[in-house]
Amino acid sequence: MKKVLLILMLLPLFLFAETSQNKKSNEEFSEIFFSLEVGEIYPFFELADVLDNAVYVQGDLTYQYWKQLLGYLQFGYSYLKVTDERIDFPGVNQFHGRVGLLWKLPFVSSLKLGGGFSCIWARSDGGDRLALRGGMLSDNESEFGFHGRLNLPVFQLPNWNLGFNAYFEQLWTKPERSQMLWFGIYLERRAR
Repeated sequence: MKKVLLILMLLPLFLFAETSQNKKSNEEFSEIFFSLEVGEIYPFFELADVLDNAVYVQGDLTYQYWKQLLGYLQFGYSYLKVTDERIDFPGVNQFHGRVGLLWKLPFVSSLKLGGGFSCIWARSDGGDRLALRGGMLSDNESEFGFHGRLNLPVFQLPNWNLGFNAYFEQLWTKPERSQMLWFGIYLERRAR
Protein backbone atom coordinates (compact mmCIF):
# COMPACT_ATOMS: atom_id res chain seq x y z
CA MET A 1 0.00 0.00 0.00
CA LYS A 2 2.86 2.37 0.81
CA LYS A 3 4.29 1.85 -2.72
CA VAL A 4 0.98 2.74 -4.33
CA LEU A 5 0.63 5.83 -2.15
CA LEU A 6 4.18 6.90 -2.98
CA ILE A 7 3.52 6.44 -6.71
CA LEU A 8 0.29 8.45 -6.45
CA MET A 9 2.16 11.24 -4.66
CA LEU A 10 5.01 11.29 -7.23
CA LEU A 11 2.75 10.99 -10.28
CA PRO A 12 1.73 14.71 -10.26
CA LEU A 13 5.43 15.65 -10.15
CA PHE A 14 6.14 13.60 -13.28
CA LEU A 15 3.08 15.00 -15.02
CA PHE A 16 4.03 18.55 -14.09
CA ALA A 17 7.63 18.02 -15.25
CA GLU A 18 6.41 16.71 -18.61
CA THR A 19 4.02 19.65 -19.03
CA SER A 20 6.66 22.24 -18.18
CA GLN A 21 9.11 20.63 -20.63
CA ASN A 22 6.55 20.74 -23.44
CA LYS A 23 5.65 24.29 -22.53
CA LYS A 24 9.29 25.36 -22.63
CA SER A 25 9.75 24.08 -26.18
CA ASN A 26 6.85 26.29 -27.34
CA GLU A 27 8.04 29.49 -25.70
CA GLU A 28 9.40 32.34 -27.78
CA PHE A 29 13.16 32.10 -28.32
CA SER A 30 13.34 28.72 -26.54
CA GLU A 31 15.26 27.47 -29.61
CA ILE A 32 17.68 29.56 -31.64
CA PHE A 33 19.60 28.44 -34.74
CA PHE A 34 22.33 30.08 -36.84
CA SER A 35 23.01 28.89 -40.38
CA LEU A 36 25.05 29.62 -43.49
CA GLU A 37 23.55 28.96 -46.90
CA VAL A 38 24.98 28.83 -50.42
CA GLY A 39 22.90 28.43 -53.54
CA GLU A 40 21.89 29.67 -56.95
CA ILE A 41 19.40 32.33 -58.10
CA TYR A 42 17.37 31.73 -61.26
CA PRO A 43 15.84 34.91 -62.71
CA PHE A 44 12.33 34.21 -63.94
CA PHE A 45 10.17 35.55 -66.78
CA GLU A 46 11.50 38.90 -68.14
CA LEU A 47 14.54 38.91 -65.84
CA ALA A 48 15.79 35.69 -67.46
CA ASP A 49 16.35 37.67 -70.69
CA VAL A 50 18.70 40.20 -69.09
CA LEU A 51 20.35 38.42 -66.14
CA ASP A 52 22.37 35.24 -65.86
CA ASN A 53 21.93 32.73 -63.02
CA ALA A 54 23.92 33.78 -59.98
CA VAL A 55 25.45 32.26 -56.85
CA TYR A 56 24.38 33.67 -53.48
CA VAL A 57 25.58 33.33 -49.90
CA GLN A 58 23.55 34.25 -46.83
CA GLY A 59 23.38 34.00 -43.07
CA ASP A 60 20.23 33.04 -41.22
CA LEU A 61 18.93 33.40 -37.65
CA THR A 62 15.95 31.13 -36.93
CA TYR A 63 14.11 31.08 -33.61
CA GLN A 64 11.08 29.45 -31.99
CA TYR A 65 8.27 31.95 -32.36
CA TRP A 66 5.06 30.27 -31.20
CA LYS A 67 3.99 26.61 -31.06
CA GLN A 68 4.52 25.27 -34.62
CA LEU A 69 5.89 28.60 -35.97
CA LEU A 70 9.52 29.59 -36.38
CA GLY A 71 10.63 33.13 -37.12
CA TYR A 72 13.67 33.92 -39.25
CA LEU A 73 15.95 36.78 -40.32
CA GLN A 74 18.28 36.46 -43.31
CA PHE A 75 20.94 38.65 -44.87
CA GLY A 76 23.05 37.82 -47.92
CA TYR A 77 24.92 38.84 -51.06
CA SER A 78 24.96 37.89 -54.74
CA TYR A 79 26.42 39.24 -57.94
CA LEU A 80 24.09 39.17 -60.96
CA LYS A 81 25.76 39.25 -64.38
CA VAL A 82 23.98 41.09 -67.18
CA THR A 83 23.47 39.16 -70.44
CA ASP A 84 21.67 41.83 -72.49
CA GLU A 85 24.18 43.69 -74.71
CA ARG A 86 22.02 46.84 -74.69
CA ILE A 87 22.74 47.33 -70.97
CA ASP A 88 25.93 49.31 -70.43
CA PHE A 89 27.23 47.64 -67.26
CA PRO A 90 28.54 44.13 -66.59
CA GLY A 91 26.51 43.26 -63.50
CA VAL A 92 24.71 44.19 -60.31
CA ASN A 93 25.84 43.80 -56.70
CA GLN A 94 22.80 42.70 -54.72
CA PHE A 95 22.41 42.60 -50.95
CA HIS A 96 19.20 41.05 -49.68
CA GLY A 97 17.41 40.80 -46.37
CA ARG A 98 14.37 38.76 -45.42
CA VAL A 99 12.10 38.37 -42.41
CA GLY A 100 9.40 35.74 -42.18
CA LEU A 101 7.72 32.78 -40.50
CA LEU A 102 8.07 29.03 -41.07
CA TRP A 103 5.33 26.56 -40.17
CA LYS A 104 6.38 23.09 -39.01
CA LEU A 105 4.01 20.80 -40.86
CA PRO A 106 2.39 18.35 -38.42
CA PHE A 107 1.94 15.57 -41.00
CA VAL A 108 5.54 15.68 -42.36
CA SER A 109 7.77 16.24 -39.35
CA SER A 110 10.85 17.72 -41.01
CA LEU A 111 9.24 19.76 -43.81
CA LYS A 112 8.55 23.46 -43.17
CA LEU A 113 6.60 25.99 -45.30
CA GLY A 114 6.72 29.73 -44.88
CA GLY A 115 7.07 33.15 -46.31
CA GLY A 116 7.63 36.76 -45.51
CA PHE A 117 8.90 40.18 -46.52
CA SER A 118 11.98 40.80 -48.72
CA CYS A 119 14.20 43.83 -49.19
CA ILE A 120 16.82 44.08 -51.95
CA TRP A 121 19.56 46.70 -52.21
CA ALA A 122 21.27 46.78 -55.60
CA ARG A 123 24.08 48.78 -57.24
CA SER A 124 25.43 48.35 -60.75
CA ASP A 125 29.06 47.92 -61.72
CA GLY A 126 29.35 51.13 -63.64
CA GLY A 127 29.99 53.57 -60.89
CA ASP A 128 30.37 57.26 -61.67
CA ARG A 129 30.53 56.70 -65.42
CA LEU A 130 26.86 55.70 -65.45
CA ALA A 131 25.78 58.24 -62.84
CA LEU A 132 26.88 61.09 -65.13
CA ARG A 133 24.53 59.77 -67.83
CA GLY A 134 21.68 59.06 -65.40
CA GLY A 135 22.40 55.33 -65.51
CA MET A 136 20.07 52.88 -63.88
CA LEU A 137 21.21 51.36 -60.55
CA SER A 138 24.32 53.54 -60.39
CA ASP A 139 23.09 55.42 -57.33
CA ASN A 140 21.77 52.38 -55.39
CA GLU A 141 18.25 51.01 -55.57
CA SER A 142 16.06 49.49 -52.90
CA GLU A 143 13.29 47.12 -53.87
CA PHE A 144 10.73 45.44 -51.64
CA GLY A 145 8.64 42.34 -52.10
CA PHE A 146 7.56 39.03 -50.65
CA HIS A 147 8.79 35.45 -50.78
CA GLY A 148 7.61 31.91 -50.18
CA ARG A 149 9.97 29.38 -48.63
CA LEU A 150 10.23 25.59 -48.48
CA ASN A 151 12.70 24.19 -45.93
CA LEU A 152 13.77 20.55 -45.90
CA PRO A 153 16.37 19.36 -43.37
CA VAL A 154 18.00 16.22 -44.81
CA PHE A 155 20.58 15.24 -42.20
CA GLN A 156 19.89 16.02 -38.53
CA LEU A 157 21.97 15.66 -35.38
CA PRO A 158 21.04 17.04 -31.94
CA ASN A 159 22.82 20.37 -32.57
CA TRP A 160 23.40 20.38 -36.34
CA ASN A 161 21.15 20.28 -39.44
CA LEU A 162 22.07 20.04 -43.10
CA GLY A 163 19.34 20.65 -45.65
CA PHE A 164 17.84 22.46 -48.61
CA ASN A 165 15.87 25.69 -49.00
CA ALA A 166 13.79 26.78 -51.99
CA TYR A 167 12.36 30.29 -52.39
CA PHE A 168 10.06 32.01 -54.82
CA GLU A 169 10.56 35.77 -54.56
CA GLN A 170 8.61 38.57 -56.18
CA LEU A 171 9.83 42.15 -56.03
CA TRP A 172 7.45 45.05 -56.46
CA THR A 173 9.52 46.84 -59.11
CA LYS A 174 8.13 49.28 -61.64
CA PRO A 175 6.93 49.09 -64.36
CA GLU A 176 6.63 45.30 -63.87
CA ARG A 177 7.15 42.79 -61.08
CA SER A 178 10.42 40.84 -60.90
CA GLN A 179 10.43 37.16 -59.97
CA MET A 180 13.31 34.88 -58.99
CA LEU A 181 13.70 31.28 -57.86
CA TRP A 182 16.36 30.53 -55.25
CA PHE A 183 17.69 27.05 -54.38
CA GLY A 184 20.30 26.55 -51.67
CA ILE A 185 21.96 24.15 -49.29
CA TYR A 186 22.50 25.17 -45.67
CA LEU A 187 24.38 24.11 -42.56
CA GLU A 188 22.60 25.03 -39.34
CA ARG A 189 23.83 25.04 -35.74
CA ARG A 190 21.60 25.12 -32.65
CA ALA A 191 22.63 27.97 -30.38
CA ARG A 192 20.03 27.32 -27.68
